[in-house]
Amino acid sequence: MAQNKVTSEQFIGFKKREAAGVKKRAEVGKIVSFIILAAFCIIWVMPFFIMFFGSLRGHIDTTFYPKELFYPHSGYTLENYKILLFQEYPPDFPQHNTTQEYAIGHWFMNTCFSAIGGTLLYLLVASLAAYTFVFIDFKFHNVLFAILVASMVVPGAATSVGNQSLVYAMGLNKSILALIIPGLGGIYGMYLIKTFFESIPKDLIESARMDGYNNWEIYLKIVLPLGKTVLFVQGLFGFMGGWNDLVWPQMLFGTQDSKKWTLQVGMAYIINNSKTANLIGSALAGGVVCLVPVLAMYIVAQDKIIDGMAGAGIKR
Repeated sequence: MAQNKVTSEQFIGFKKREAAGVKKRAEVGKIVSFIILAAFCIIWVMPFFIMFFGSLRGHIDTTFYPKELFYPHSGYTLENYKILLFQEYPPDFPQHNTTQEYAIGHWFMNTCFSAIGGTLLYLLVASLAAYTFVFIDFKFHNVLFAILVASMVVPGAATSVGNQSLVYAMGLNKSILALIIPGLGGIYGMYLIKTFFESIPKDLIESARMDGYNNWEIYLKIVLPLGKTVLFVQGLFGFMGGWNDLVWPQMLFGTQDSKKWTLQVGMAYIINNSKTANLIGSALAGGVVCLVPVLAMYIVAQDKIIDGMAGAGIKR
């Protein structure tokens, strides 16, 4: 029997068809992946669209036309923001709901103090601790660091009562400083900064010591400038955590003095008191007010976040 021989033209044609099939399957996979990701994105952003457009609806629309969300019957209005920020109620607003007073100015300042001040102070403490673990050799430092890392598995709720007792013992239970002090012991940020500091060449540090630099000078003039990316990333994470914190301020101040609340506590109060339809818009407007600063900061800093997280895992 004569054996069938495959010519070079047939072989090339077969390879081309095979490559075309692989390319087609890859394109189909990309399309399917895009559809899945688009569906998840729509599901994720839909609550934000509902919150934003809902905050632009007047009390008449929320009461009598609740289903007209994106195209209000009476048109868009800033009524809810005027109620929230300035307590300016429309003339036809129900009188029994005009007694709400929102100290949103105090809430905003308290939140800024907690988020910004707490973040800056934590960066100082965490970076000094990370520098100590990486560049200063002392006895049992590996054991101590292992204990600190192991403590990360303890949930925050388990330590909240202890933190509250510490604040009361320090006499800070009525002070805004109580929002900051317990968070200075966070381990995750220190671990992230330490990982980045380990990528700094030790020869550079030893050369600085030979030139007469002490640890404080090395920290300020060499380590901090090289680690500004990871500090920026951790600072953003710390700011977002402080800005969005609800449980800890509620535990501290409760309902005693509303002027010491943060935005999140105030928004929880507004939502809890928005039982009637004409106050729902104010609650949604409060959500927008809380979201805008964090969203703006994230949009501006997203490139640095990616670079910082990527650089934290690189060892040179």
